[in-house]
This record gives sequence, C-alpha cells and structure tokens, in this order.
Amino acid sequence: MQSDALDRRLPFFQRAGLRLHLLFCKWCRRYGKHIGFMRWASRECAHEDHDPRPKSLSPEARERIKQRLQAEGKER
Repeated sequence: MQSDALDRRLPFFQRAGLRLHLLFCKWCRRYGKHIGFMRWASRECAHEDHDPRPKSLSPEARERIKQRLQAEGKER
C-alpha cells in the first residue's frame, strides 16, 4: 500500500488505515523510508549524464605505466 501511495493518492479510508498501521509498525515505517529513498535515488541517477564508455588514459599516464612495467620486468 505504501508503494501505491507513492504513485497515486489513496482513498481516504486506505490512507487513514495505512497511517494508523504505520504508527505501530516500525518495520513498515522503515520499509516506507527505503522505498522512498530508492525512488529518489533512481530519479537522481536518471538525471545524471552517464557515459558507459571507459575513459582513456592521457599519453603521460600511459608512458608512466609503461615505464613502471618495464622497470618491474627488469627487477625480476
């Protein structure tokens, strides 16, 4: 019912019953906070610009890695 309440306005008696239940049930209050957070987080992530492509290294970083690997290879 809490999930439905996030999507639409519940009829008066359902809304009142849910509120009454939430006064006594800490587990359902916790569940309501969790689904509220998940809803908020999914909306926030949808607004961010996600680029699934991996970022490439700068030429300087590539050179440092190459030198480090070559130095470690000589140590063995």
